[in-house]
Amino acid sequence: MADHLQEEEQLEAISQWWRENRTSVVAAVVLTLGGTMGWSQYESYTEEQSTAAADAYDALLLQREAGTSPNELAELSAELRASHAGDTFADFGSLQVASAAVAAGDLELARGELEAVMATVELDSTLGQLSQLRLARVLAAAGDEDAAIAILQKGSQSFPASYAQALGDIHLSAGREDAALMAYETAQMELQSLGAQGGLVEAKVNALSLRVSDKSGEAIQ
Repeated sequence: MADHLQEEEQLEAISQWWRENRTSVVAAVVLTLGGTMGWSQYESYTEEQSTAAADAYDALLLQREAGTSPNELAELSAELRASHAGDTFADFGSLQVASAAVAAGDLELARGELEAVMATVELDSTLGQLSQLRLARVLAAAGDEDAAIAILQKGSQSFPASYAQALGDIHLSAGREDAALMAYETAQMELQSLGAQGGLVEAKVNALSLRVSDKSGEAIQ
């Protein structure tokens, strides 16, 4: 999943990937377990676990697309997590709920769903880093700037440009233009290393470079 995708695009990419690969993913899980379980257990798992978890996630996706409220989606997410604790489908469900909650302005709900994901995944995994990135943005929006910066300053192997851009956004919002420019330049370099277009990041670097340069000139005068 390319780093230059924004958070909503990343989440949509997960959804689209799931729609296209559901059958093969469930089959892979079943085949992996088939070698270590008895046939009756294997058959039971196929019916009661893999398919059930996949169906529950599908249902949550459909409800979100239908405009169901974040609180109602959270109930579906809680049921999915309770029935399939530790399952990736439960984590995907929480990401969907968090996204809907942010769109509705319910930052507390979004934070809870993202922290639920982080409690079950390796934090240095792709899903763990994506959850932390989204949590940092939620924390910043809620006014907890220090906690957000602490997450982003750790960096990310999976989303280095997105982490740097989010850090720049926080600094810019707080009026720290020099720090924001440094973060955006880091994001720009990361994107270039991926062979991706700078787009908005490049525009931010260009605009801030001029402003910081102008301020420096005024200070010398």
